Amino acid sequence: MPASDVARPRGAVLGAAAVLTMIGVGLCQVLAEPEASSWAGAVVIAALCLLLGLGTLPLIGGRDTVPLIAGAAGVWGAASVVGGWLQIAQRAGESVFEVGVGDVTASVETGLPVLVGVLGALAVFGWCLAATRGDPPILLVAVIASLGILAVSVTGHGTDSSWAPIVIGVHALCAAWWAGTLVALVATVRGKGGWARALPEFSRWALPVVAVLTATGIVAAVAQLGVGPQLWESGYGRVVVAKSVLLVAVLGLAWWHRRTWLPRARRHGAAERESIVHAGSEVLVLAVVLGLAAGLATTATV
Repeated sequence: MPASDVARPRGAVLGAAAVLTMIGVGLCQVLAEPEASSWAGAVVIAALCLLLGLGTLPLIGGRDTVPLIAGAAGVWGAASVVGGWLQIAQRAGESVFEVGVGDVTASVETGLPVLVGVLGALAVFGWCLAATRGDPPILLVAVIASLGILAVSVTGHGTDSSWAPIVIGVHALCAAWWAGTLVALVATVRGKGGWARALPEFSRWALPVVAVLTATGIVAAVAQLGVGPQLWESGYGRVVVAKSVLLVAVLGLAWWHRRTWLPRARRHGAAERESIVHAGSEVLVLAVVLGLAAGLATTATV
């Protein structure tokens, strides 16, 4: 198959995923009015998901790509700084151009995501430099990305419970791996043979990951909101409901793909373009979910 025949759908999936992530944030704005920093937060989450997916590709038979890893790290670091700046400006009640040193020390809720974002991006850049000269373990990228995801998810959801942050963190890691690995597959896997090797391994890992994602999502929602009218009377609850509906939809789509696409891909029966389209369909729904999650992180629970 000519390279142009698969380059176009691959580019379309990646571009549409970026747009739909922002649409997810916009939907969250309609439902709950989160902070303006949620727009930068969505970019941070998207970059971290991709880094986690790229960092775990060798586990499922894929190949990493240093330029893509470096690009995602740069986006993560820059968006973390922008998000922190927007958060400070909003909580100080000032324009982003009027924020001073005093506002930084007095208004930021926590500098952990920004600090982890900047240092984590630099660490990934260091890995990329080492990768041009040797063969450093790619799982280091996944570990750094995981720390970034935990910093964003745990500090973004205020809770009085001592155990809820653990559940939220595990939930975020599972969602990030699912979405990020699918994007990494779309971006890097080539040919029927590549999909025949990588997709069965991805599906084998995805089953327990999605199970944990579902269980922790239910527990986290109950811990944050309880069960009752607050699920639709509060902005936070409405976003949780919208996120849950989309997750159910993508779970159904993944189940259908497991029954139809996976067997064909395993026996080299699915063309590369077909595999990109199938994987992309899940990515596009998950992109909206990630946008909603970014908004949810800066939305009050009441």
